[in-house]
Amino acid sequence: MGVKRMKKSGSQKTRFSVGLPVIYICLSVFAITCFYPFIYVLALAVMPYENYVQSSVHFFFDGFTLEYFEKIAQNSEILFAFMRSVIRVLLGTTLNVIVTMLAAYALSRKGLKHGKWMVILFLIPMYFSAGLIPYYVTLNTYHLTNKFMALILPGLVSSMQFFIAKSNLSSFPEEIIEASEADGCGPIRTFISIVWPCSKPLITTLCVMYGLGHWNEYFWTRILVHSDLWTAPAYLYGMINSKIALQGVGVGTPMEMQSYISAVSALLILPILIFYPLLQKHIIAGMTVGAIKG
Repeated sequence: MGVKRMKKSGSQKTRFSVGLPVIYICLSVFAITCFYPFIYVLALAVMPYENYVQSSVHFFFDGFTLEYFEKIAQNSEILFAFMRSVIRVLLGTTLNVIVTMLAAYALSRKGLKHGKWMVILFLIPMYFSAGLIPYYVTLNTYHLTNKFMALILPGLVSSMQFFIAKSNLSSFPEEIIEASEADGCGPIRTFISIVWPCSKPLITTLCVMYGLGHWNEYFWTRILVHSDLWTAPAYLYGMINSKIALQGVGVGTPMEMQSYISAVSALLILPILIFYPLLQKHIIAGMTVGAIKG
């Protein structure tokens, strides 16, 4: 009986040891497939023009130059576009996180009158949208079009981020809040002094989600504001559209333009590649807090 158990456990170990490398290989192939486009864009951004024109296909780095980044540094329009992107991320993310946390904390309290009905107001936009024209008309009615705040105020609270925050704050120990109220703290003081400092993983998660949204968004930027208020992604989208339009009417565009576009794309990608892995641990913690109760 003991010999059979040993043989059975030995066969299980063998199957596990054979399956583990297969899993690693599949994950490695998947990771390379996802990461290669970033490598390709970066390779074109630093590839000398004479090396680029020698072959129609490039799979990896072929030479090195900072010529295109120097041209970007000399282009005031792109620099101002990047500056507006940074300001949008900092200002927009700060307002997003503060308002989302306040709304989520208020609606996570069980004693709030009509709280359940208010939550429905955040649930509806997740499934229904008025559409492009009513959205634009509404913002135009409030005189927000062609103003920088049109890129921030309409999306001040995201329904998805709100429910993540509400789920987290719903699991906050009620005893701590009751103790603070017994010490004479009001709701605002309790939120600022106790709830906010204890919610750092959640705040980090919201900062990353909102920050990525502001950094990558280009669609509404091109619709709501003029080109002098475009952020870097909108400016990049305009460059790509100009190249496609010229090619569509039969006007040849210089191959150097593709490397220039790749350099701008690389500058947009690098901050995400740098900061996201550093904050990944806090993001996972913020997403999972409150998922299990008891």
